[in-house]
Amino acid sequence: MLTDASNEGEALVSAVRIVFCGLILARFLALGGIRAEGGAPAALLQFPVLLFSIAASVAALQAARQRRFGPWMLVASAVLDAVFAHASLLSTLLWHGPHYTGLLRMPDPGAAIAVIFITALRLSPRAAWVGTTANLLLMAGLAALDSHLNAHHVTYGASEVAMLLLVMGSAGVVATVACAVARRMVLKSGSESARGERTRRHLSLLLREHHDVRTLLSAARLRTDLILRESGSAACARHAQAIAKDLGELEAFVDSVKTRALGELTMIDEPEPVDVASTLRHVVDVVQTRFSHVRIVIGAGASGSPEVEGLRARVVGGERGLAHVMTNLLVNACEGDGRRGASTVRASVEPDGGLGHILLRVSDDGPGFRADLLDGARPRSVTTKPRGSGLGMMLVGRLVEASGGTLRASSLPGGGARVDVLLPAGG
Repeated sequence: MLTDASNEGEALVSAVRIVFCGLILARFLALGGIRAEGGAPAALLQFPVLLFSIAASVAALQAARQRRFGPWMLVASAVLDAVFAHASLLSTLLWHGPHYTGLLRMPDPGAAIAVIFITALRLSPRAAWVGTTANLLLMAGLAALDSHLNAHHVTYGASEVAMLLLVMGSAGVVATVACAVARRMVLKSGSESARGERTRRHLSLLLREHHDVRTLLSAARLRTDLILRESGSAACARHAQAIAKDLGELEAFVDSVKTRALGELTMIDEPEPVDVASTLRHVVDVVQTRFSHVRIVIGAGASGSPEVEGLRARVVGGERGLAHVMTNLLVNACEGDGRRGASTVRASVEPDGGLGHILLRVSDDGPGFRADLLDGARPRSVTTKPRGSGLGMMLVGRLVEASGGTLRASSLPGGGARVDVLLPAGG
């Protein structure tokens, strides 16, 4: 996305360069061309420089539209801008009239400042400061050459040259800062655009699943009508069993739609700072009510320190997103593989050393993860539960990764499972 934006900026710079060089050429011709001050020698320098600059700008415009400009080509283009701008001033410096008072007394050096400013359009800080450096060196060289060749005409001194170079340097600083700000804006816009596209894609999938739900409902209605017509017959029992099956599939579809919709709504949000310990206590209270036979303990962290109050992590979806992650992890620990669950589940929160992350750990004494359910340290989005879909763990992984964190899962040597969630710390 940055490459596309930089190429669009380069295309605009190339178009401006074409217009700029065309105006200089038109002015040169209006002042007499070969018959102007400097005569044929000035024309032999001015015409090739301007024509070559226009031709190179046309080629650069086409290449930028085809997205061919990479980081170093942008730098090269910024340097060529400086070369063309200062080369066009050579004819004024070498061939001038009797009223010439020095290059810095002409309006032409203002072009160098404009050239520095437009480097910001390339969204490349490297191109901005390299182009600024090239412009400073070339302008200083032209001023020195002007003072050497036209000592009797030049009416400016070193202080004025220094002032011009200072203004050009300031323009370069502004251009570099503008590049950095524009890059952040492009990245943010691109991230939001990607989230929007992903949301549209998944909502389209939800619409297709909604169609399947409607089909199941239609089948259930039809079977209900048949039961009402054939009540008390053997066919009635078959229809009832079919309805039970349809309603089971319908329940699974509804859970799938709910999970996906929650995931998409949450992914639209920006990461927000959340009090992790407070959210964990609230989630534990809710899950404990559902699994009263399981002992859920909020224990000390791995370092042996008590639970740290006030720890905040940045999570997509804020407190709602973090609560969804914690709820899924605790419920999965309590349910186990669907046949045997845990009797004790431990949850802890602690800072992860000096890495700027918060570690949330959930461990249990259940059956642990089957080997085929782990992809290295990542849990797969599948389930061993008879009525599970695997969507819950998939959404947990997506939420954690979208927040800039990582999710790790493992089976403990003595039995049981452990899931570690690393989330970026937030103020």
